[in-house]
Amino acid sequence: MNEFLENDFKSRVELIRNKTNVLHFSTGADSVASFLKLRENGIEPILIYQYFIKDLPMVKNYIDYFEKKFNVHVYQFPSTLWAEHYDKAFYQPPLMYREKYWNKLTQYGLWLYNKDFFRKNIADSLGGDVVFHLGLKYTDGVFRYNHLLKNGVYFGNKFYPVASYKVCDIQDILKKYDCKLPIEYKLWGISFESPRGFNINLIKENCPETFNMIKERFPLVGALGYRDLYNKLNTHFKQRVSQYKDFALSKEDYETW
Repeated sequence: MNEFLENDFKSRVELIRNKTNVLHFSTGADSVASFLKLRENGIEPILIYQYFIKDLPMVKNYIDYFEKKFNVHVYQFPSTLWAEHYDKAFYQPPLMYREKYWNKLTQYGLWLYNKDFFRKNIADSLGGDVVFHLGLKYTDGVFRYNHLLKNGVYFGNKFYPVASYKVCDIQDILKKYDCKLPIEYKLWGISFESPRGFNINLIKENCPETFNMIKERFPLVGALGYRDLYNKLNTHFKQRVSQYKDFALSKEDYETW
């Protein structure tokens, strides 16, 4: 744990206690730990999950688990990723025709509305005095490390509850509250955001209903699997599987995946 950032958290957490606190809840380990740390400091954030496709069983199961365990509600909104992938004809050959259909399939360019646009609309809807919580850690890379050391855990309208944490600190708070993570953490090591070469084969094998729902919208998405098969794109996530696999939900926990 980084003592400088942890002390900064302790000194500044009081500044947000009477504000509207919103946590970007990706269901990833860092966002889950952010919720747990905020709650143990007396702050109950509004949880927002942005889905790629609504009600994918793999995602739905974890949100159901989390809501029941902690008696909370996770608000779900569409992310811009589905519109972006559809607009750019991802997974759909021939590639040379992408520009022909660019911004025609989703003619309003929904994917152009980024997270800052999304946050502004939330803040306006909730009255403006809103703090957005993000699961950044000082060990996430040199750019985040420098940003956190320079600006601390509270920058603008963004707050970083687990900025001071290392992986072992994330593990400790998960153990403290007996909290599980999504099944993805024993499959490829990070939470699901969208289909990728490193996860589509594992989804197909372990979460068939989720794969079928994705394939219904992107019929050729299975071709992504060959990228992983021949290029081993998920090699760099093996360490995260070893770090978090024991916290992941099991297939036995829910009937449909």
